[in-house]
Amino acid sequence: MRIAHITNIHLRSHIPGHPALPARRGRTAPELLAAALGDARGRGADVVAITGDVVDVPGYLFGPERDTARDRQVWQRVRADYRLVRRMLDDCGMAWIAVPGNHDSYRVHAEELGSGPFVRDVGGLRFVSFWDRESSGNVPRRSLTERERFDSSLLDPGPRPQVHLQHFVITPRLDDGYPHTYAEGEELQRRTSGSGRVVLSLSGHYHPGAEPAKIGSTTFSVTPALVEHPHSYRIFDLTLDGDRAGAVRHTQVDLARDASARKAVFLDRDGCINTLPTYRHGPEAMHLLPAAAPALRLLRDHGYALIVVTNQSCVGLGYAEPGTLDEVHDRLSELLADEGVAVDAIYSSPVAGERAVSDRYNVGDPPKPSPAMIRRAAAELNLDLSGSFLIGDRSSDIAAARAAGVRPILVRTGDGRATGQSWGDTPACTVVDDLVAAAVEVVGGTLARWT
Repeated sequence: MRIAHITNIHLRSHIPGHPALPARRGRTAPELLAAALGDARGRGADVVAITGDVVDVPGYLFGPERDTARDRQVWQRVRADYRLVRRMLDDCGMAWIAVPGNHDSYRVHAEELGSGPFVRDVGGLRFVSFWDRESSGNVPRRSLTERERFDSSLLDPGPRPQVHLQHFVITPRLDDGYPHTYAEGEELQRRTSGSGRVVLSLSGHYHPGAEPAKIGSTTFSVTPALVEHPHSYRIFDLTLDGDRAGAVRHTQVDLARDASARKAVFLDRDGCINTLPTYRHGPEAMHLLPAAAPALRLLRDHGYALIVVTNQSCVGLGYAEPGTLDEVHDRLSELLADEGVAVDAIYSSPVAGERAVSDRYNVGDPPKPSPAMIRRAAAELNLDLSGSFLIGDRSSDIAAARAAGVRPILVRTGDGRATGQSWGDTPACTVVDDLVAAAVEVVGGTLARWT
């Protein structure tokens, strides 16, 4: 019996914008999922097991007392993305089971992908699904009906070996920086591995993954996230008969193992792509500069990854919640999509240093002029900095570019004119009028050719 295990897809196709963590390539997730399903089918998988986060539902939609017209529109797009996943799974030619995760809407997941049966026989195996949730402090728990299903599955007298599917981690304990493992993980592991009934337990949630480990009769696996480079999933071969009955063998498939690093253009946000100010406002204040969309189309047509890197100390200073910043970025992506273009990722720094209203809002990459956001993007998105550029309107943008080893270009929009004047007769880098002129400089053409 061959099982393909896919987890942490974080798909966004109809939903505007990107997952909050830019390493998660949610906008390319439809292509990644299609590639994984096609590869699994080619390898002869009998069943596909998906253990959350299937769709990347924006966190701000779950806020209390929210029911704006925009929210309702985004919820419709959430539903459309679940339907997209459903079509892909129904057409994949394999049996499939999908369990939600903490970035899913359990309600919409149930309505569009189905809520059961929670116990399902496929071939000679019995698959048991657990729809567990996070409790206070984001700690995963197995309780109520999920606990009852767990208890009954371990007492099941049937002959079929069991495969347990859950989003959260049972073992090992992976709580550094975020509680990925169940509060009762040790108990769940002990009872599962000692039952003699469960041969395989599949989890996601922890994006780097953990190597499969056999404890007692059970192999526990935390499979890496499909949504992050190198875009992995795992194949498990289970022996059901003969002297090796119960044996489990696994193969990890890295879909982008041999992908070449891409050249990129890093872009400041305010005053470069959109008008000023949006610093202390919500999505209603987001308006594109006229040059933004045509410039980004030109850069994308020439093969550049487009990465926004923006200082947003408004979060650390208490003027905006992190969720508001997410909404602003989703609105930016929505406006760009209306013009037929998209950026690949948005990196932002909420850090306000000593002026931060709370340490909880002061965590992340240091802001420009630090090159931290640029370097992290290069590591997470497989980018080649040696052939890359940064376009911005402030001296801090230029300093960050130089520190990261990318070529800087200053635009005179936003604060750029004042920045250029402050340099006097010795400009610190190439200076152009707007983003279109900067894009032409990057691709090596002349302005007249592109306007």
